[in-house]
Amino acid sequence: MRILALFLALLMLCGCVRAEAATDFSKAEAEKISDEQMIKQEEKTEEEPKEVIFVAPKRSSPKVAVMRYFSALYDSYIAMLPVDISPIIDLEFEMMENVLNWNSLLAMRRRLIAENDYCYVETERFDYEIEYIKKRDLDDERMDYVRMKDFGENAVALHFVIKGEEGRAYPPIFALNSQHTVIITEEEGQYKIAYHYFPGSEGKFQNDLPVSAMTEKEMQALLKEEFLNGGELVFEQPEKGRLYNGEAAKDYALEYCESRNKNFYFVGDWYGNCMNFASQCIWSGFKEEGETPKNFGGMTGKWYCGKVGGTIAWASVSRFWEWTKTESCKLDIICFNNVNMAQNGDIVNIGSYACEEEDKYTHALIVADSEKMLLAQNSPACFVYYSDLANNYARFIRPISLDV
Repeated sequence: MRILALFLALLMLCGCVRAEAATDFSKAEAEKISDEQMIKQEEKTEEEPKEVIFVAPKRSSPKVAVMRYFSALYDSYIAMLPVDISPIIDLEFEMMENVLNWNSLLAMRRRLIAENDYCYVETERFDYEIEYIKKRDLDDERMDYVRMKDFGENAVALHFVIKGEEGRAYPPIFALNSQHTVIITEEEGQYKIAYHYFPGSEGKFQNDLPVSAMTEKEMQALLKEEFLNGGELVFEQPEKGRLYNGEAAKDYALEYCESRNKNFYFVGDWYGNCMNFASQCIWSGFKEEGETPKNFGGMTGKWYCGKVGGTIAWASVSRFWEWTKTESCKLDIICFNNVNMAQNGDIVNIGSYACEEEDKYTHALIVADSEKMLLAQNSPACFVYYSDLANNYARFIRPISLDV
């Protein structure tokens, strides 16, 4: 009996051990499954958001609409994500849909450039102020142009300049130091932006043609072509003439980008001061010590400028390019498309994909920091990063020598 009892006890003990082992195994499996589910849930939680969430303002007024408009666009810029600002823009007007599409392209471009480490992308936010100006202080014909469009009886026009930290680049839609005009429509106490003009808006989203959306795959293909385009710059050093000093041109661009040099005439934002400013930078890269615009040091009969005006080749992007191709031109340049070859003092010409005409370059900028590809420009008079040139194609021009 004692032997039988002992045998039964051993059986029970083995059963307990097996049951305990089975129980432990089940717990381990359960914990493993639980961990996997938790990881998946954490991964799902940690997925990057698809867009910046915009919260419509509780109180509404034309100036509040403007403030929230720029604030939301800055949020989008820093996060590199699109933002839906439809509560404060009037989508009955095609231009504002263009703004949304263009901003989405900008966000995608910046994000993909950053992910692929193609070039510098700004991620820091800087302070700014919106300074309103009176209609009588406008110095161009913009309101005559605006009146050609029907915004309704209750539409309100606001004019302002955005001021920021000196030497900083802001989202390109901020167009620092230049006049903005927005038209605000009102319906049932809600104020919405129906129109936004500033120097440079024409090439971004103000065209009658729509700004087309782009898939990430299409953008990736464009960026690869843009940044991974190889090749070398091959050119012969000139035997005579002055050699271009890109660093001197860069220094001039940094000094006079945001505040004009009164030794040169100002074309005006309405007609575009970009090539006038770029020519000043180029001239500064060729001039010798002590030379001033007054004595035309380093200028030519076809390309010159002073306080009261200058030649069309000096102030027009297309005419400057045409002049460099003539046999009588005394300026030697090289042209290339590889952004990785850009140096301080190079000229950047850009055109818009929204334009019907191919290879139509309408804007000139100067490389002011080739490491970060910071560009100086006029009309608007501010800095912009190359990484922020959304929906644009570009070519680079490097002056080599000037025979004087």
